[in-house]
Amino acid sequence: MKIYANGCSFTYGHELESPQESAWPRLISNHLGGTLVNRATPGGTNQRTVYHTVKDTHDDYDLYLIAWTDYSRFTFYKSENNFEIDFNSRMEGGLYAKESFYRDWGATLYKHWYNELFSFKLWLQQIIQLQLILQDKNYLMINTMPNNLSLWLAPEELFLGSVKHLINFDSMNDEQISDEYNEIQYYISLIDISKFYKWNDFYITDLCTSFSVGPGGHILEQGHKHLSNLIIDHLHV
Repeated sequence: MKIYANGCSFTYGHELESPQESAWPRLISNHLGGTLVNRATPGGTNQRTVYHTVKDTHDDYDLYLIAWTDYSRFTFYKSENNFEIDFNSRMEGGLYAKESFYRDWGATLYKHWYNELFSFKLWLQQIIQLQLILQDKNYLMINTMPNNLSLWLAPEELFLGSVKHLINFDSMNDEQISDEYNEIQYYISLIDISKFYKWNDFYITDLCTSFSVGPGGHILEQGHKHLSNLIIDHLHV
């Protein structure tokens, strides 16, 4: 069995003594007696996950494990060398993290160009797009972190109060706010939540309060072992 995994540091196994041997996708692969390709990377973005997963479907894996991360992250490709650079709001990590061009552009990105509402909607579209690509394949998705899902998915009568701190409502009238709510609901209707491990009821970061974490806040060996067992039980394998 060929197994494929993609996501961010929590799927890569960041802060583990041996990520290649102890990260949860590896433990699942060992249980299934399969081979593993783990494309996850520390600081990875959802944009990056979609790009690489679509590209890697050429190899036709037997099981895809996709872990969605913070929707506020973005990936760009350096013009002179095509180097993949992941940006996050904390401006941490990566080969160029201490370079002025990285920090200057990142500061501009999050100050002037980051929009919480559209980042959330783009993430929902990314889920839809990747599910369409994987629809004839065996796959499971999981959310690494909450991404404010419970707030965005509030009933219409509670929507405004739920996300008012996430959206610039000053520029919208009631009709526009209603349109945003309906657009989100439409996207949700297109997502097959049965392909998620406990959609909006479980996030990998939940385990950070129950198991030991490293200095950077990532679950360590026991957390990865517990997560792998949860997913194995879910897959009934």
